[in-house]
Amino acid sequence: MPEVATVTPAEIRAFANLPSEVPEALLSKHIEIAERALASAAGVAVAPEGLEQEWTEALTVRALASVFPWLNTFALDGAAKVGRLEGSVEYRFLDADEVEAKVKGLMSRFEELVAKVTPADPADETQGQASADTAWLGAI
Repeated sequence: MPEVATVTPAEIRAFANLPSEVPEALLSKHIEIAERALASAAGVAVAPEGLEQEWTEALTVRALASVFPWLNTFALDGAAKVGRLEGSVEYRFLDADEVEAKVKGLMSRFEELVAKVTPADPADETQGQASADTAWLGAI
């Protein structure tokens, strides 16, 4: 049985360069949302063998697509308190258009990864035949 591939809040933080102040509980909830969304979209609950990396990336981008609006919504009240990372990089909050564009890009990547990790239905393919919607072709 394939091993369950998942991500942690720390991995989400590292992937998106999120500050440590982003609550772990918030990221965990959005990872759970991503796990349900990926299982629903792919039709399987675990990564197909050999596609664990794509599965993990799909979880990551889906969790980020889910959490980005939350991060930028509750944070805007404190936007004047911009933090610094190691004294040189400033964090800033995204405006609504930037959030929308970021979520759209993440969801696009999620859909690409879902297409890769969705197993083909072996019932639709038989030796020497390929289906094309309601028609079928057979090899002679």
